[in-house]
Amino acid sequence: MGVLKRVSNIFRAKVNNTLDDIENPIELLDQKLRDMDDSLNKAKLSSAQILGNVHEIEKKMEESKRISTEFDEKVKLAMSKGNEELAKKALARKLEADKSYSSLEASYKDACQKAEAVKSKLKELEEEIHKTRVYRDEAAARFNNAEASKKVNEILSNVETGSNKINIDDIERKIQKKESLAEGLGDLREEDSLEKEFKKLDEVDLDKELEKYKQN
Repeated sequence: MGVLKRVSNIFRAKVNNTLDDIENPIELLDQKLRDMDDSLNKAKLSSAQILGNVHEIEKKMEESKRISTEFDEKVKLAMSKGNEELAKKALARKLEADKSYSSLEASYKDACQKAEAVKSKLKELEEEIHKTRVYRDEAAARFNNAEASKKVNEILSNVETGSNKINIDDIERKIQKKESLAEGLGDLREEDSLEKEFKKLDEVDLDKELEKYKQN
C-alpha cells in the first residue's frame, strides 16, 4: 500500500470518528451547505470574470475588423489615385489589423470554451447544493423523530425499571390486606352488637322487681 493511500485511509478514518462523535449531524450538513454556497459564490465570480473577458475580446475583434475594413478601403482609394506608397502604408495597417483579429479569435474561442466549462460546473454545483439541501431537510426530520423516540423510550424504560418501577402485584396485595382488615373489624363490631343484645335479655328489669316488693 502506497504512502498516500495509507494517509488517505487514516484521514477518512478520523473523519468517520469525528462524525460518530458529533451529537447533531444536522449541524455538519449545515456547515457543508455553507461551504458549498461559499464555493458557488466564488465560482460565480470567476465565471463573471471569464464572461467579462469574452465580451472584452469580442469588442477588440470588432475593432480589429473595423480597422481592417477601413484600411482596405484606403488601400483601394490610394491605388485609384496612383499613390502606391500610401497604398502600402494602408495595406500594412490592414494586415496588422487582420493579424490582431486572428490572434483575438483564438483567444476568443479559448475563453468561450472556458466559460462553457465554468457554466457547466456551476450548474452541477447548484444541483448538488439543491440535493444536499433537500437531504438536509429530510435528515433533520428523521433525526428529530429519532431523538423524540429516544426520549420517549428512555422515559418508559425509567418507569418500567429501576427505582421507579411500580409492582402492581405488591400494591394489590396491600389493598387486599387493608380490605380484609376492614372486613374483620366490621365483623367484630357486628359480634359486639349481637352480644350486647343477648346481654340485654339477661338484664334484670328493676321496675318489675320493685313491683314484686310492693305486692308483698
